[in-house]
Amino acid sequence: MRLPAALVTGTVVSLAVTAAWAWMSALTIGSAGPPVLTWRHPAASYLTLAAAPAGNGWELLAVVALIYAVCIFAVAWRHARRPGPGRNDDGP
Repeated sequence: MRLPAALVTGTVVSLAVTAAWAWMSALTIGSAGPPVLTWRHPAASYLTLAAAPAGNGWELLAVVALIYAVCIFAVAWRHARRPGPGRNDDGP
């Protein structure tokens, strides 16, 4: 199973979602401006997003966990459906 590929994909997708979340919260709030997020301090960036007026730490955690779960499920499902000895064979 290609678990590292699922984790990398989950990381990229969750970063894109959290960046979109930050920009949308900045647009809906008004003149506060987008929160400053850094790549060097991911924990501080997460806390900044969680403390944003439109953000919620538990909601953000749930969205990121859901993204990782879907990526891992997709990789496991593709691995299970792949033909191979002892898997999905309808022979005698």
